[in-house]
Amino acid sequence: MSDDDIDDLDFTRPAKPSPPPPPERVASARKEATAGKPELTRTGFYVAMARRPREKVIPRNGGRYSILVVEDDSDLLKLVGEVLSKAGFLTRFARNRTEINAEFNKLPLPDLVLLDVSLPDTDGFSILERIRGNQKITRLPVIMMTGRSEVTDIARGLSPGADGYVTKPFKISGLVSAVNTVFAIE
Repeated sequence: MSDDDIDDLDFTRPAKPSPPPPPERVASARKEATAGKPELTRTGFYVAMARRPREKVIPRNGGRYSILVVEDDSDLLKLVGEVLSKAGFLTRFARNRTEINAEFNKLPLPDLVLLDVSLPDTDGFSILERIRGNQKITRLPVIMMTGRSEVTDIARGLSPGADGYVTKPFKISGLVSAVNTVFAIE
């Protein structure tokens, strides 16, 4: 993917309907979500829901990893930004579709998206489907970060290809661990 031709990403326009994930992917996601439910009950977050890539993710800017945090709660946005910054990551922020659109049309693209499900003008599941449906960014790692912890919600995030699913409230160390896992740092 060339950074020169990324400018046509527009999350503010209505999305074309995405084809449903293949039944085997849905079944696999449901199985993974069900297996993670006891971990959520025990610890309050899903560390096990972070998927390790086949190979280490290389930062697009050649230096530090850049993470786009999509979250409409200003206090949580600030906290997550501070924690990720202290962990050595560059952070970018978006709170709605317009800001998401602006961040995806800014170069370089982020290396990972932490994506809240409940946003004021859209939902994270729809944004995830748009990311996975766009050939330019289809492989961009995405971790869902949400208060929705039912198996159906988790499966809904994992089925279209989320790389992780962290539920709120979460332990900050669990979130950083999930990010490191998705980047194949640990």
